[in-house]
Amino acid sequence: MKEKKFIVVFCHSRAKLLNKCLSSIKNALDIGDWDVIVVHQKGYSNVSKVLDKYKNLINTLISVDAVSNYPLCNINFNRILGTKLAFEIYGADYVLGIEEDNVISKDSLRFISVIYDKFREVKAFRGINLGSLEFGQNVSLEGYSLLRFGLHGSAGVLTKNSWEHIKSKALFEFDVHNPAIAWDSEIEYYLKSGFMVTPNLSRNLDLGYGGTFAPKNKFDKYFISISKSWVKQLPKSPLVYGIEQINHSWRKDAVTYFKLHSIFYYFRQIKYVNKLFSNLEIRKMIFNVINKKY
Repeated sequence: MKEKKFIVVFCHSRAKLLNKCLSSIKNALDIGDWDVIVVHQKGYSNVSKVLDKYKNLINTLISVDAVSNYPLCNINFNRILGTKLAFEIYGADYVLGIEEDNVISKDSLRFISVIYDKFREVKAFRGINLGSLEFGQNVSLEGYSLLRFGLHGSAGVLTKNSWEHIKSKALFEFDVHNPAIAWDSEIEYYLKSGFMVTPNLSRNLDLGYGGTFAPKNKFDKYFISISKSWVKQLPKSPLVYGIEQINHSWRKDAVTYFKLHSIFYYFRQIKYVNKLFSNLEIRKMIFNVINKKY
């Protein structure tokens, strides 16, 4: 049976960047195998004009009003709405969520499909993040790593299996009007109980400096690093992707996946156990062991 692949684009106010985002999706390899959903928070006419420009690319457009005066609440609502629609209404096998101020590399969709087909039967496989901050001559164009990490909101993939767990545990069933809760933090511990596949050279470029929760300066280390890592051009010969495990520098908690450590991450999913670990400083002690360089 043919896989159901969906891209959900979240947009609000950044028309010029949205144009770049949708252009990169339109020009990506194998885009014909994917359906595109756009969740559009209304308020900017120039954004509506960009969406009209790409109406032949967009299979489903959902335009919504803001649900709150707090940006995070609107982000939570839009993210959950789009993700639920793709999985529960359209029956997606996997979903790439991407924010309006990001562009993807030409081989991003092919990379996702190859990785999904390789790991789909692996119980610990949670999804795929497209971003990387690594660069240099020793970082392979074809290599990827298995990391315990959360989902990159800028450009990341959830699988159907991950969604079923999120749904069964009601991890997205919270008050979206509460500005103290972020959608990605609610699912982070579950995702870390397995692994996210991450390309060693970035398949997305974040252009969102000055955004709501992004660094304001385009010369911030994050934006410089992801720009250096981003795969802008591909060689003529097809790429053969393979595991080439390297250390990634997203945060200290972006660690190499070892099955041996899974029991610790399993218990971290349980909130009261995780809180107890934190209060007793057990979590820090265990994490220092896990975070040793291998």
